[in-house]
Amino acid sequence: MINNCYTVPFSVFILGCPTSSGDMYSESGAPHTSFQCLPQKQTSWIWGHELTIFQHEASEMYLGWAASLGLVYRIKAALFQSDIVVVGDSSAAQHIFQNSNTMKLAGKGIAWAQGEDHRYQRRLLSPAFTSGAVKAMTDDIVSCVEKMTQNLRSTLTVTDAKVVDIVPVISVCALNIIGRVGFGHDFESTETKAIRSAWHQDVVTLRTFTGFMAPILINVFPWITSLPIPALPDSVVRQLVHKLAGRLISDNFKNPNVLRGNDILSILVNDCHENSEIRLTTTEILDNVSVAASGYETIAVTVEFILLELARNPAIQHKLRNELLTVASPDYDSISALEYLNAVVKEGLRLHPVTRPAERIAVQDDMIPLSQTILTENGEPLSSFAVKAGQVFRIPWALLNVNKQVWGNNAHEFIPERWIEPGGVPPADKLPHGPWVGVSSFCKTCIGYRLALSELKIIIAIVVRSFQFECTEAKIVGHLCPTVQPFADGKAVSMPLKVSLVLEL
Repeated sequence: MINNCYTVPFSVFILGCPTSSGDMYSESGAPHTSFQCLPQKQTSWIWGHELTIFQHEASEMYLGWAASLGLVYRIKAALFQSDIVVVGDSSAAQHIFQNSNTMKLAGKGIAWAQGEDHRYQRRLLSPAFTSGAVKAMTDDIVSCVEKMTQNLRSTLTVTDAKVVDIVPVISVCALNIIGRVGFGHDFESTETKAIRSAWHQDVVTLRTFTGFMAPILINVFPWITSLPIPALPDSVVRQLVHKLAGRLISDNFKNPNVLRGNDILSILVNDCHENSEIRLTTTEILDNVSVAASGYETIAVTVEFILLELARNPAIQHKLRNELLTVASPDYDSISALEYLNAVVKEGLRLHPVTRPAERIAVQDDMIPLSQTILTENGEPLSSFAVKAGQVFRIPWALLNVNKQVWGNNAHEFIPERWIEPGGVPPADKLPHGPWVGVSSFCKTCIGYRLALSELKIIIAIVVRSFQFECTEAKIVGHLCPTVQPFADGKAVSMPLKVSLVLEL
């Protein structure tokens, strides 16, 4: 059994690392050779390899180390904790995820629930994320995107391109979408300004050394989060959503017609009222809506990096726009049927997973299968490996998505055609598993993936149909803080692109 890793005991047993007696053991208790580990000269005596990872682009070091060590290797953890096994093998990752529980992330929603409670909440939440429910949300999504494009269009001239920082443009649009589909609310400008300002400050803080240390200290000393420390504020989005959604639920008790829309909150409240056998508490409803709302930034950042790829690849952008112009109006069915749009979004998700690597900890002995043989430090081939309770794993999403042994030498290139052309996609058993086969951006239990895909496709479709994007001279990189955020020439949360109007023929 594997558990989500937030607290790592100092005394855990790590496969391939010496115990207190200096021996190394396999599952059977016999001496066992170790996984390959990075040279000691690349590590800090107190911060392990964590500081090096922090100082570079998101996933850069994981990918570089995998190129020389293979898809399973060890890194030194910070603060003298036991070594972490980094996993980029799809079969090993799948086994770990299938046997995992989720520890507390935010409140008492589905992201926190475990075991039967998780299944219970998932059963209640499912009606809000069916294909039919997501389709009913399309008008709200389209309305928000069209409002954004109208505002952007008003700042452009017919003949000239303008350098635009697309981060605030896309971020506000994604936030407005979540307001509408989450709980039927139109955010006021003061609300969006407060949320974006708080988010920007969080990103800036997390790129400091203090920001680097904070999550490490919380991992080791989880009780820190219970202290009234100003540096550990609750999410601004979560606070705002709790306040607004709580008010709507209260009003709905007085007038049942208040929550009668197609939004997630209305669906959850009405389903609970109509089904006496299963029921979420008000707190659980609020926490689940908050989890959905806090995901607005992952949608926004994914769109931004896809637009960056299109700016870098004009031929791909032109091909996509030609397909989009064949659609009279952007609705759920027509956009879902666009083959090249689907490939562009899938390729963007493959190359740019924006969430932090997953961490898990073994809570009992286990045997982890591998899809590809790996070598130990002594050159011993392994097709599976044994772990003892307490083994810590880290699974970088990018490492699963750009494996050259699976995708070939062009694994790091943006090539949407690979999802369309015969033989472009490797066999399913070599790919990450999940609701959208082939990319690891959505874990198998992600209940909201349909809504996320709908948002991504509609935003990309309307925006690329309306505007042409080109690169500027700015160097744009991604740093993890707390999701992968774009930095332009060192400026946080920024992605300047040249934007011009598309004159439809």
